[in-house]
This record gives sequence, C-alpha cells and structure tokens, in this order.
Amino acid sequence: MDLESIAWRQAGVVSRAQALAVMSEGQLRWLLHRRRWLTVFPGVYQTHTGPLSWTGRSWAALLHYGPHATLALDSAAFVLGIGRQEPHNVQIVLPQSVRRDPRPGVEVQRRRRVEWIQRRGQQLTAPAFTVIDLAAAPSASRDDAISIAARAVQKRIVTVEALAAELARRRAHPHRTALELSCGVIADGAESGLEVVYVDKVIRAHGLPPMRMNVPDRLGGSRIRRDFDNEEFGVVAEVDGVLGHEGFGRTLDARRDRKTLARGRVTARQTWVEVHYQACELAADLFGILRSRGYPGHYTRCSRTCSIERHLIVHMTS
Repeated sequence: MDLESIAWRQAGVVSRAQALAVMSEGQLRWLLHRRRWLTVFPGVYQTHTGPLSWTGRSWAALLHYGPHATLALDSAAFVLGIGRQEPHNVQIVLPQSVRRDPRPGVEVQRRRRVEWIQRRGQQLTAPAFTVIDLAAAPSASRDDAISIAARAVQKRIVTVEALAAELARRRAHPHRTALELSCGVIADGAESGLEVVYVDKVIRAHGLPPMRMNVPDRLGGSRIRRDFDNEEFGVVAEVDGVLGHEGFGRTLDARRDRKTLARGRVTARQTWVEVHYQACELAADLFGILRSRGYPGHYTRCSRTCSIERHLIVHMTS
C-alpha cells in the first residue's frame, strides 16, 4: 500500500516507520521543516495542515504507543457505535509491562487482561469488554450501567450472553449484581436502566401480566415506539426520563396520549422518580387500569412491606 493510501486509511496520520519506508530521512525533514507535515507526537506525523479529526487523534495515539496500544472506554465505545459523541480525550489501554511518557489529550490505563478486536484498522477493546468497562466507571450509577448495557444490546453491538461471560470475569465489578439481574430484561427488549427497573419493581415484583417492550407503532402518520404495550387489554405504559418530557415535550406527550385513547387504548405514564420510589403505587394504578379493561388475574405483594393493597383501597374508596 502506498503512503497516500496509508494516510487516507489512518485519517491523515502516519508513523515515522511508515514514512521512511517510502522516503529518505532528508525528505522527511524537509516536509516537517516546510510545515507540509506536522508533528502530532514524537514519531507520528499529520500529513495535512488542516484540523486533525478525533479519528486522526486516535490513530496518532495508537501509532505513538505502539502495537500493543488499544482504544478503550469512551474511545472504543465511540468507534463501536455505543457512544453518541466524540470523547474529549483519546483513551487507550496498554499492557502493564509497557512504559511510555504521557501525551496531551491521551489517557492511558494499564491492564493485565484486555480483550480486543480490529475495527477499520484500529485495535480497540471488544464490545462486551468495553460495555462492562464503561459500566464500572466511577461516574457510572447503577442505572447508567444498565442503560449502557441495554443500549449496546438493542443496537446489536453485543449479545447478552457475551456481557454475562465478561461480567463473570469481573468479580469486583461495582454493579455486578444489578447487571446480572438485568440481563434477562435487556434480552426481552429493554433499552434503558429505567425500563429495567420498571419491569423489575412494578410489573414482575407485583405479578402483573407481561408487557412487550419498545414496540413499533404508528400514530397520526408518524412512527413511534411504545415503551410497554399490552395488546390484549389495550394498555400502554410510558416511562419518562429526566429529559425530553418538559415544555414542548410534555405537549407532545399529551397529544400522543389523546390519540392513543382515541384508538381505544389507554396510556399509563410515569416519571423516573415514581418508578424508583413509588413502585407499589404504580403497580396498584396499573392493576386497576388492567382490571377495568377485563384483566381477570390478581396481583402479588412484592415484599412484607408492600403497599399495593393500601393504594388499591384508596382507589376503591375515592
């Protein structure tokens, strides 16, 4: 492959070894002296004078740190399609035996074990390894960890089985139990930690009939997705997160609920605060809605302190 093709494949970046394979030391010095090429890191050059893209910076980091360098964490997630935004810095992982000086804009970890793949020529941590790593980040809450895993599974970037296998190797993972308990719900179609909690704490814990998750539908000529849907009794449940349901978002929700009702179906809409802290009350509401639409079954108490019966009594007396 000629140098121009290599530079194009590597987002405008080449190593010193790649350059000297096709030119002399003098030619390389001339390109750098005339600023036709720019030095990114020692031994790594930018072959154009425009802004260096994030992909170019990631290539520069991999070339500088050598063949054992592997993109990791948010950097690997971005390349895999799990992350939505370009990370501010490039994160790489190295074997513990490799020692290199730190460089601006590059975060380096050293690990004993790394599972990696090749993607568009770059070496990066494998999907399951990346997801479980991100879920263990100090800033990741339990819900963040579940949401990362759910998003990766629903995008078909990784399987639940691969996540479970990687998690089994991480005995000290801070969210190990939550992720293990969530795998089944994620496999059923949950796309966020909030949806997993709703299934676990509201539906399953109280013995309510199962609902399909993230169901495609059409409403008013638009394609939508229902968070939860029970077609038999015409009940839809929507779980609203923090963002997207204030101001105009709330108006869209109300319009959506009206049009759903016009089709003979009813929407139970709840917020993340209610899901986390008022699960028994939500279960009582959902049971009441289902019963009013012909559900013949019963409910179960989620624990000895379950308050579903108290909330049902309030329904009957109000």
